[in-house]
Amino acid sequence: MSYVNMKEMLDKASKEGYAVGAFNIVNFLTAQAVVDAAQELKSPLILQTSTSTVKQIGIQEMAEMLIPIAKRATVPVAIHLDHCTDVEFVKKCVDAGWSSVMIDASKQPLEENIRQTKEIVDYTKGKNVTVEGELGAIVGVEDEIVVKDGEEAFASVEQSREYLSATNIDAFAPAIGTAHGLYKGEPRVDFNRFQEIKAISPCPVVIHGGTGLAPEVFKKLIVLGATKINISTAIKIAYCGGMKDYTTAHPEENNPLKLDKYVIEQVKKVAKEHMMLFGSVNRV
Repeated sequence: MSYVNMKEMLDKASKEGYAVGAFNIVNFLTAQAVVDAAQELKSPLILQTSTSTVKQIGIQEMAEMLIPIAKRATVPVAIHLDHCTDVEFVKKCVDAGWSSVMIDASKQPLEENIRQTKEIVDYTKGKNVTVEGELGAIVGVEDEIVVKDGEEAFASVEQSREYLSATNIDAFAPAIGTAHGLYKGEPRVDFNRFQEIKAISPCPVVIHGGTGLAPEVFKKLIVLGATKINISTAIKIAYCGGMKDYTTAHPEENNPLKLDKYVIEQVKKVAKEHMMLFGSVNRV
């Protein structure tokens, strides 16, 4: 139980046919809220940290905040660095104690993407740290990575095979038509492409851009083999929307503890909804 890396929980999810939610948290409140949700539902959990959040709080400060939360948890919890384009920053997070990291060189040419990804895989050897990599361009904004509509690039099966063989990563995020942020119109998810890539992948396959996908889309992707699904925007909406709703309803009140309690419940609600959708309830 408690603090683990992603590999063991994703391997278990793959064998048992469910997905683990990776929730992008922004502070102690959101982190504790999703951990509470996971404990109440007996679900494994990935606490996901965006690079910008880590930069704002500080690498060491973030580690000292999250690792004790994970160690106290009664369910398996991984701490994952999401979408980092800076190889040296990834290494610093590994050294600080992250149990899982993502090096995102997907906007680079394939050879450079492979080189950077392999550098991180080599750096983490013997450190019990899971490495995730990405291929293709997922439309939307994620931290410092901006891909405009029309600039997305789907991961091909051929390049995926080459990338996977050359890097030996632990988790693979191919671009299959999902998007970061809120969807504008109907998502164009290429299920056939996902199925073909999953068939040749030696490691678990990850879905980015989970916020806003319909329940039937989640379920189909999980049936096809998705074992990690990222939820970022929905957590931010629950957090900011919860604050707005509470202060609007109580304009004369200045009680941070009551405000925090309300916001925690909103974040927990969103996390629980996704855990139930992903089939991760009672999997520990």
